[in-house]
Amino acid sequence: MLFPDLSAPEICSKKIDTSKPAIAFVADRFLALVLDFLIMSPIVSLFLAGLIKKTKTYFLLDGQSPEGFVSGVIVFIVGAVLIMLLQSVFMYFWQATPGQFFMQMRVVSYPHARARLSFSQCLLRSFCFSLNFVALGIPFLEVLSHPLRRAFHERASDTLVITLKKEADDGPFELEERFISSWLRMSFIIFAMVGAVALAKMYYSMHDGSYKSAAVVGGQCKEIADAELHGTARLDAALALFMLNEVSEECLRKEAEASLWGDPVNSQDMAYLAKYLVSDKAEQEEYFKLICKDISSSACVIASYMSEGGDEGVLGNADQKLLVTQVLMMEEKFNAHQYVASLEAIEKLQKVTAMRSAMDKKYVRSIWAMKESLTRKSGRVPASADSATWIEEFKDKYGLQ
Repeated sequence: MLFPDLSAPEICSKKIDTSKPAIAFVADRFLALVLDFLIMSPIVSLFLAGLIKKTKTYFLLDGQSPEGFVSGVIVFIVGAVLIMLLQSVFMYFWQATPGQFFMQMRVVSYPHARARLSFSQCLLRSFCFSLNFVALGIPFLEVLSHPLRRAFHERASDTLVITLKKEADDGPFELEERFISSWLRMSFIIFAMVGAVALAKMYYSMHDGSYKSAAVVGGQCKEIADAELHGTARLDAALALFMLNEVSEECLRKEAEASLWGDPVNSQDMAYLAKYLVSDKAEQEEYFKLICKDISSSACVIASYMSEGGDEGVLGNADQKLLVTQVLMMEEKFNAHQYVASLEAIEKLQKVTAMRSAMDKKYVRSIWAMKESLTRKSGRVPASADSATWIEEFKDKYGLQ
């Protein structure tokens, strides 16, 4: 039993009759496209498996995750580049994609005959081929109307798809050509009108300041009224205020999202820490893993401190310049009845505008706790000079006797 040879002989485009080329059938081209998808999609998926898994993780943790959105865009771009490279390599060496090769078709240079396609020609064809999908695949319909069945990506790259079969396509009928051409023109007009309306709407929204107000309201928390704080510094302040119960979970979540969008590289760990603090137990475990990829980071140290119920020794490994670290250390000093050390930390934090109101409350709390402690010790242990100084300053500040 004999099987037909599905492969095709080498093609030299110089031998092609440019006046009457052997045009490939539209049905064969469609089947070739399906075969290419079945062959290339597993290869592309293999390369993208890690990125896709990470993207899914982001969206499982947060359905509106900005990291997930960015990761999804990266997956799309990398996937498109891989497809373009695969197509270009196949066309450069074999003058056809796997599906076209199986269907006995070849891509040749047209109308200027060449011995083989240049790599830049292959790359341009693949790039324009991908652009057709951005336009919802409508440019592909040109194969139904063009006399030589050439779509946009083929005309742009000076290429033509021919068949090696004995019979070739005679091209579209006149009625078919006129119908598809008019339909494409109408589609272009509709897209142009929709685009013009959308552009006008965007312009007026920009002119009215809608984008700016939406960004301020949606991206930042009104409870943090310090215009001088930006990026990671603002997120640090939000974390510190959250530890003091001065801002809500929603406020901290907004600041984390805004920080990730504004500076994803430098603020990622602290943003994950913020999300860790406002998440339930199941999500906290996932965020803890993300935070502690670098166990020496301040975010990991603080997360460990919070999960272990508080240990000042652990907290000492965090960056002492962070406001959230200073707040936690201040609370540790207060709980250990080291009121002078606590007040010294409060005095330093009061210099930050966003922290001033919260620190004023802690200042009063520490002074009263110190006075009560001295009252209980009265007659047994004399008040230290530092304690007396702080109390006198408090009386002078608030006009007390």
